[in-house]
Amino acid sequence: MSDLDDWLGRVYEARSTAESQRIYDDWAESYDADVSSGGYNYAPLAAGLFGRHVAPGDTPVLDAGCGSGFIGATLACLGYANLVGIDLSEGMLRVAARKGVYRDLRQRTLGEPLDFDDGTFRAIVCTGVFTPGHAPPGALDELIRVTASAGVLVFCCTEAALSEGGFKAKIDALTDAGLWTLIDTTRPVTALPRATVRHDATFFVYRR
Repeated sequence: MSDLDDWLGRVYEARSTAESQRIYDDWAESYDADVSSGGYNYAPLAAGLFGRHVAPGDTPVLDAGCGSGFIGATLACLGYANLVGIDLSEGMLRVAARKGVYRDLRQRTLGEPLDFDDGTFRAIVCTGVFTPGHAPPGALDELIRVTASAGVLVFCCTEAALSEGGFKAKIDALTDAGLWTLIDTTRPVTALPRATVRHDATFFVYRR
């Protein structure tokens, strides 16, 4: 088993937020190299969808579950200059800070209240978080709350999270309540096609 498969196995077998935090803290220094070796697909997809729907510049953007800053660094290269990142792992946040692309980084847990005012961000990106053993469907409530009116949320959900984790029901409930509208989506994509541990995910773009 490769280092990547070993880490993924540990991550998906975690049984608590505290355990997940410890694993990601331990993984932080090699995370970028490990996921790159697995053919990481989320960064180009997130960047492509952002380019379609969010103008670059000083638009306030929240990278929710930013991890090592992999996605944020990609967006910064494309001209998104007002990035805020949150993540549960202090180790990952230290790596993200070294990239020098975030205006602010905070240790926060998705699924818990976020210390941002209503409508703070014009856009949110959230990848690799809505998957078994990670953030719950209720995390979407807070992400919507901190998104400005007519703002955009770009996120992905694994097939397991949609079919068994309650995300499809949550997404449908938020739609039925008129809190957002679907404006773009993708076919399912494998995040790490060269890894043995594989989870297909679908990207969604909703407008607040």
